[in-house]
Amino acid sequence: MKKIDEIIDDFELQNENIDVNEEIFTKEEKERIMELTLKKAGLKQKGNINKKFILPLAAVMTLILSFAAVFAQGGLNNIYKSLFGDNIKYVGEMETVINESYSSNGIIFNVSSMLGDENSFYIIFELIKENGESFEESDYIEFETLSLDFKSSGGYSWEKIKDDDEKDNKATFILIGDTAKKTAGKKLTLKASNFTEYNLNNIDDGFKIYEFLTKNEEYINQSLIDNYNKTRVDSYEKSYDQEIAKVEYGYNVAPNYILPMKYLDILIGDDNNNIKIDNVGFADEKLCIRLALANSEDQYMGDMYFVNKNDLGEEKFSEYMFSEEKDGVNYNYYMFNIKNIDELKNYNLKYSIVKKINSTVGDWEVSFKADYKNTSNKIRVNKEIEIEGKRYTVENIKLSPISLNVQLRNNIVDNIENPVHNLNRIVSVIMKDGSIAEVVSSGTSTNALTATMNLIFKQPIDSKLVDKVKIGNIEIKIN
Repeated sequence: MKKIDEIIDDFELQNENIDVNEEIFTKEEKERIMELTLKKAGLKQKGNINKKFILPLAAVMTLILSFAAVFAQGGLNNIYKSLFGDNIKYVGEMETVINESYSSNGIIFNVSSMLGDENSFYIIFELIKENGESFEESDYIEFETLSLDFKSSGGYSWEKIKDDDEKDNKATFILIGDTAKKTAGKKLTLKASNFTEYNLNNIDDGFKIYEFLTKNEEYINQSLIDNYNKTRVDSYEKSYDQEIAKVEYGYNVAPNYILPMKYLDILIGDDNNNIKIDNVGFADEKLCIRLALANSEDQYMGDMYFVNKNDLGEEKFSEYMFSEEKDGVNYNYYMFNIKNIDELKNYNLKYSIVKKINSTVGDWEVSFKADYKNTSNKIRVNKEIEIEGKRYTVENIKLSPISLNVQLRNNIVDNIENPVHNLNRIVSVIMKDGSIAEVVSSGTSTNALTATMNLIFKQPIDSKLVDKVKIGNIEIKIN
């Protein structure tokens, strides 16, 4: 029979960079709200194709043996080496070879290796073209769906990374995740369907906005129009207070007035891009750019930002963005925190254009065991802390070279009076030299009885050199 806290686990995150908490909103959430609420993003969904089969035994054995040989020669180890540098020495015994594969439509989907502790993990997986064609031009690969089933609350994110040979027939990915319950020794399933390959063309010296505006001064102070994309949601009957706050934030950040359509037809980049400037100018003391994309299915604008000429570390990304379609053309409207032409002269525009290379349909599903050595050190704490007027008991912490896991017991009375948990950035790991271990992602899973926090370190640490862990108003000395 399940324990009550297992039954009432209240959510499961998938494909998120895990900085999620039950609070009104954090900076990271604001950015996510902006992206999800104001930006029409992504490609159109395609139907699932259920073509799946297991490789013949001889092929499976050949694949396993070949990858085992690569691993023995340091091939897979080199991936972790490139990610962790010299700090790989702290995680050498936490790594295991998986090499479980499925094939569909000429693509082998291979889960090659895994590295982890009790609750956190890294998974290396690959796409391999059986016809030997290269992934060399594929800077970015997007899956229609990619999901990891780990039977628990948690979250994960993934990205394509460089492997030993960028010109071969293999594309390599890393998935980083954590779970509220134990992962080590459990069976996991990684599923993927339909992927598209893209090429990224980074442009450092493209459209010169400052020069254009100084030669066409009529664009600097234009007659503005109402932002017809700005609408208020007045019905919150089933919303929590924090959800109302998020909707209000999205409404308030959107400008009241925007640039009109100008149809400038100024091509960005080379003649094959089909991405054009529709209008550019200032509105409400913000630099605004509207782009027109004639064929947004095959190409779209990637990152677009401004870099300070005198301080290359200062970058200004769009603060507001929305999309609309008109006469078969997709228009993207961007707003940057640059007040006027005098400020603009200090910045250069940089952007990347993303072009579709190839799409492959198919379904892949690989089940495997998280069969690595769990080096987490569990420390019993049993101390009470108070966060924003709410009481918790820190029951245990689990420390390893890659993460810190904190298990809390909620105060029932406090939880009934206020079910919202604001546990963001209350934990830090302090080394013996006084430095604080950097964190690449953090996550919180809560239910009525318990809360679990997990921090994944930016680089593996020597856990023997941890001096103390600070949680709220208490410090836990690590011996």
